[in-house]
Amino acid sequence: MLLTGRLRWWYGRCRVKIKYLWLSLLIKIKWRRDRLHLPLTPEHWELYEIIHHLCWRELNDFPNLIRCRDLNDRIQWLKLFDQSEVIVRCSDKILVRDYVRERVGATYLVDLYQTCEHFSEINFEALPDRFVIKTNHDSGTVIVVRDKGQLDKLAAESRINSSLKHEYGWQNGEWAYAFVRPRILVEEFIASDSPTPPADYKFYVAEGKVRFVQYIYDRWSDTKEQTVDPEGKDLATALYPSFKYGNAFQIPKCWDQMTWVAEQLGNGFKCVRVDLFCSNNRIYAGEMTYWPMAGCYKGEGQRKLGQLLTFDRTTYKSPVYHKLSKTIG
Repeated sequence: MLLTGRLRWWYGRCRVKIKYLWLSLLIKIKWRRDRLHLPLTPEHWELYEIIHHLCWRELNDFPNLIRCRDLNDRIQWLKLFDQSEVIVRCSDKILVRDYVRERVGATYLVDLYQTCEHFSEINFEALPDRFVIKTNHDSGTVIVVRDKGQLDKLAAESRINSSLKHEYGWQNGEWAYAFVRPRILVEEFIASDSPTPPADYKFYVAEGKVRFVQYIYDRWSDTKEQTVDPEGKDLATALYPSFKYGNAFQIPKCWDQMTWVAEQLGNGFKCVRVDLFCSNNRIYAGEMTYWPMAGCYKGEGQRKLGQLLTFDRTTYKSPVYHKLSKTIG
């Protein structure tokens, strides 16, 4: 029995290794073909390989970088060919605040109470009863505190410390996050008229123009989404298959102003998602995301919406992550 178990283990290991080697060979063959049509250089190779392993693992397919078919392909193209140091700055939830302030003004910023390197440095006595704790370098590490007296600090510290230690992004080709120094920020809690958080308005901006908006609401209870065009017309196309598709979207009074903010922040990039939300008639700028879902959306919706997110793919920027690695090193 012991021998049989070892044989199965070795057989499993060999299958995984053969599969990896075969996949790596296919990627190298595709690399040679893509180099005939795209300005790929040896500096692109590491990121190119990561992207292709990611897409095969998540989508069982390689991205078409020459003739982008959908939203996923376009996001992978952006990872390789629209790099800049500004993207690193705007991927940092703390540093992006200066970018927002420069582009549209401080009035669109959530109040920032504290920033620190370690959870133990948070001064809870100086905080109001309600606030939000985040890390600046990843996605999803958000602790919403509605009552400071009820906060489980040990659990919160464990979650924040885990995030700070986690190297986020690079394994999915999201190169900019590798150059964001992990920190903690504590910011204002934005109240809404309902028990759920304010709705998210995720503006997909290409070359300075809003192409479509993903509206997400009823978070924490029964999350729903809608996608709408710049005029607020329902596109009836789901982007996140895990969410229910809703029908509650109504054009808010500040819609034109929100569109202006999104386009001002997105101007200068080939493509970026600008997250905004509105509470008590005030607009707040959230995150700027350059590679939503790491370009691994599932479902047919991303194909249709990808056709709306067009941008010039005849111009390219040279990779910067090698230069940044040398600078930091």
